Amino acid sequence: MIDLVIKQRIILAHIDGMSNRAIANLLHMSKDTVNKYVNEYDEKRAQLLLANPDMDTSEIIQAFIEKPTYDSSNRVPSKAIPELVEAIEQCLQLNRDKRLMGMQKQTMKKIDIHTYLKKRGFDVSYSTVKRVTQYLETKHQEAFIRQEYTPGDVCEFDWGTVKLNIGDSGYQKYQMAVFASAYGNFRFAKLYLTQDTAAFQESHADFFAYGHGAYQTMVYDNMRVAVRRFVGLTEKEPTSALTELSIYYGFKYRFCNIRSGNEKGHVERSVEYVRRKVFSGPDCDTFDTLAEANKYLYRECMKLNSKPIYNGTIPMESYELEKQYFLPAMPRFESCIKSSAKVDKYSTITVARNHYSVPDTFVGKNVDVRLYTDKVVIYYDGSIIAQHDRDFGVLQWRIDIYHYLRTLKRKPGALPQSTALLQSDTLVKNIYEKYYSKDTKTFLEVLDVIYEYGALVVAEALHKLESISPFDMSADKVTLICAKKEESLKQSNIKTDRLSEKSKRTLSQYDRLREIQNERKVV
Repeated sequence: MIDLVIKQRIILAHIDGMSNRAIANLLHMSKDTVNKYVNEYDEKRAQLLLANPDMDTSEIIQAFIEKPTYDSSNRVPSKAIPELVEAIEQCLQLNRDKRLMGMQKQTMKKIDIHTYLKKRGFDVSYSTVKRVTQYLETKHQEAFIRQEYTPGDVCEFDWGTVKLNIGDSGYQKYQMAVFASAYGNFRFAKLYLTQDTAAFQESHADFFAYGHGAYQTMVYDNMRVAVRRFVGLTEKEPTSALTELSIYYGFKYRFCNIRSGNEKGHVERSVEYVRRKVFSGPDCDTFDTLAEANKYLYRECMKLNSKPIYNGTIPMESYELEKQYFLPAMPRFESCIKSSAKVDKYSTITVARNHYSVPDTFVGKNVDVRLYTDKVVIYYDGSIIAQHDRDFGVLQWRIDIYHYLRTLKRKPGALPQSTALLQSDTLVKNIYEKYYSKDTKTFLEVLDVIYEYGALVVAEALHKLESISPFDMSADKVTLICAKKEESLKQSNIKTDRLSEKSKRTLSQYDRLREIQNERKVV
């Protein structure tokens, strides 16, 4: 059986023009297996490229990057090599810091590092600790080798952090995804709240959509969203997120060696450069929303790309040249984390340690979940049943009061202290407190009206009803007032449309008369 990485190697070899027999010989596998995945790739790619612009291609995309299935019941989990290397490096850095402080006798020996790692829960032998420590300690100074790049060949990616004040929430860390072209130093960046899989894939989808194509090769360091695990000290296994992107867009990828940021020098400098040029000035770090911050970041990046760099070239002009060598454009990749969940007794599901409500008719049922960078969409039997803004906290509850109308009508006494009411729109809470705090049953009926006409329209209707019949503010009367207002607006729109049409006809006749007069003057 093959995994997603082997599938990716088959497809990339096919893209490079190798025959199926040559691919089978290279990867030591059956030609029938190669035929299967090559044919599947060609078929799905053709469907995507020929698809209607209005067609929902998400299901085709999912099948395109689908991981080969096989029995994994006997799989044994492997050791967390990246965490081990990082922990040893922290110990060695502590030793270096102590030597600078004259505390040579208080540094950790290899046996002390092994003991420390065992206390932290690492299942590792002393010989492994010695081998990794020796490798990290004896790395000599490297000689840099100058590289020459061709247009459209290599692009580098990295994350950086920026402290911003968004929505008067105080200064917080935001993650900045940065792309840098190796050939022309073209830079593209976008802000996110987290460095998760959805943000990693969405940033690539946005960048490739902007350029209407993908670079031939992408370069990464050893970030968690790109590297699933280390196989030894030099070989890395990519995450499914990176492999899916590679298969879908057709680009190759490579990783830097451990602690070798110079191998990805363009983007390493670009993170610092973009952060300093864009966000270091006065009043350049405060925004109302994250979307506003991203618009500002995009504008400033394009300004930087329009200025000459050290060798006199202009990145934007170089980028336009590179676009001629990009891989063919694909429909935008759907970047989200897909999962399934069971609706609990509170009519919520748990996603990334937070609770999101669904209509109370789905309690006990299994639903499909798509986690995006900014929202959570919940499906049942292929249809959307709920959608929420994504919460980036921990153990938070996102509750929509309209999901609980059926239950609340049976248990009206549960409403006043419910999370559903506390998290409702401010106008909805004001309506409850002002008019129905002592009549919960009627309020629940009015909620149906609010759901149909909107809280603002209902608030205006209640204000009018209060002056007419303050002692009988039933849902039926509120509905009647809202319906009359809606009908009045429709009639007003019809009259406006008729007046507009009459004005157009009059102006048309005037234009025709003027044309006739001009023709007579010519004669």
